[in-house]
Amino acid sequence: MHVKSILAVAVVTLLTVTACETDDVEGPQVPDGPEVLMTLNPSIINENGGVSSVEISLSSSSTQDVQVNLGLTGSATEGTDFNINTQEILIMAGDIAGAATITAIDNSDEDGSRSVVVTVTSVSGGYTDGTLQQVLEIEDDEGPITTQLLLNEILYDPPSGIEGDANGDGVREAQGDEFLELVNLSSMPLDMSGFFIYDAEALTNNDPRHVFPDGSILNPGQAIVVFGGGTPTGGFGGSLVQTASSGLLNMNNSGDFMTITDAMGAILVEFDIEPLSNNPDESYTRNPDLTGEFEQHNDNTPLLFSPGTRVDESAF
Repeated sequence: MHVKSILAVAVVTLLTVTACETDDVEGPQVPDGPEVLMTLNPSIINENGGVSSVEISLSSSSTQDVQVNLGLTGSATEGTDFNINTQEILIMAGDIAGAATITAIDNSDEDGSRSVVVTVTSVSGGYTDGTLQQVLEIEDDEGPITTQLLLNEILYDPPSGIEGDANGDGVREAQGDEFLELVNLSSMPLDMSGFFIYDAEALTNNDPRHVFPDGSILNPGQAIVVFGGGTPTGGFGGSLVQTASSGLLNMNNSGDFMTITDAMGAILVEFDIEPLSNNPDESYTRNPDLTGEFEQHNDNTPLLFSPGTRVDESAF
């Protein structure tokens, strides 16, 4: 072979080897199957026969089976405080949901409430967008039932224009579209008749902005929304809906403090607006609902508020 031919072959070989040594570039990661979601219904049960469903749903049906494994932690003990029928939920191909059932175990001890922290520990055939976790409260029925009223969402600065029509009556009104969303966290119905809502000025003057009328019964896990005024129009997730008996809630965008008491004046809920006085033009809501810290509603959802429903507009 001629010298020139030998050199040409060597150059080609060198180029080929060099090309093979180039690092592979990974493309975007494609999720394995549909997204897996989890809810708990209800999130509070009584130890005397209480039952809750751990509901697993998929963002879309799949051509393959989806296996979801659950982990259980918390102060409640399996076999003593509760039983669960399965910790391995199999959603067959073509289906979009599955569930496990947690049943409370009654005892005669006054041992206080217990919690079950349910966590999705692994998924096969699908994926999760972060950690999926729900907390189930098992309420003791031997001791006194305490009032567990939670402020879950508050709107004191309605957006301008029709976008701020939180009560759905077709008109944006700065005072009328303000609202408080409260949820009964206990396992028993809560009679809120005669309860009071105050802002800072009203508390000083002992002149409540709202007095809950007779018959204000809030079921376990149910929400109640109190608007400043207007004519609330819509389903509001099946929640109870009222308007302020004084005609306004009068929540200032800064320097205000909301207080909710029972009929005897015992304080049940307090909310300091001052740390969140940034004229948000949207509500502040807990995320996750019921257990999370307050954040601006639009931080993690496309919505500016969701009176009577969870942040994703699903019912409580």
